[in-house]
Amino acid sequence: MFTVEELKKLSKALKPAALRKQLGPFVLVQRPPKAEVTEKLPLSAGPEDPTNPWGEPEPTGLLKVDAVSSGTLSLVFQFDTLSVATLPPLQGVDELSVGRQPDCDLVINHASVSKRHATLRWVAEHNRASLQDLGSTNGTYINAGSKLMGEAGLHDGDIISFGEVQFWYLLTETLIDRLAPQGGSKLPRGV
Repeated sequence: MFTVEELKKLSKALKPAALRKQLGPFVLVQRPPKAEVTEKLPLSAGPEDPTNPWGEPEPTGLLKVDAVSSGTLSLVFQFDTLSVATLPPLQGVDELSVGRQPDCDLVINHASVSKRHATLRWVAEHNRASLQDLGSTNGTYINAGSKLMGEAGLHDGDIISFGEVQFWYLLTETLIDRLAPQGGSKLPRGV
């Protein structure tokens, strides 16, 4: 995970094409998570449970509705303090798993996120991503709208919420524009 400040420095050292290759076709930008959210260590099962060597995540907690709306505003007004989630390289048609399980492509260790929460699908031919909720306890939302049912296409600038955890979905071109010294002014679609 990079901070926006680190990416600003990196964007001065790299040509845009090299930065695009490093970041992939899109990025997910978020408020810096608390320390317990960023650690990607296996959850402790303890020696008393030999059948569960990786540990079993705690049950999913209930969603605090006000946490979703307050998190969305901080993505807009605190850009320089945000973090950018790094994702595996994407080519052609790729799917990324999102959830609390350590084997997910995007691990979000937060009580409001289900073990297997959602799938992000990238289709390079259309330069487009879609999002599908996998029957999560607290739901997946786009732009703080209604709970996502089925699969929905994402647009540059959308705010995605997995439970209480928000990400700003930006095409890499948009992020590179915002990193430039004059700083672009694209706001999320829902704001």
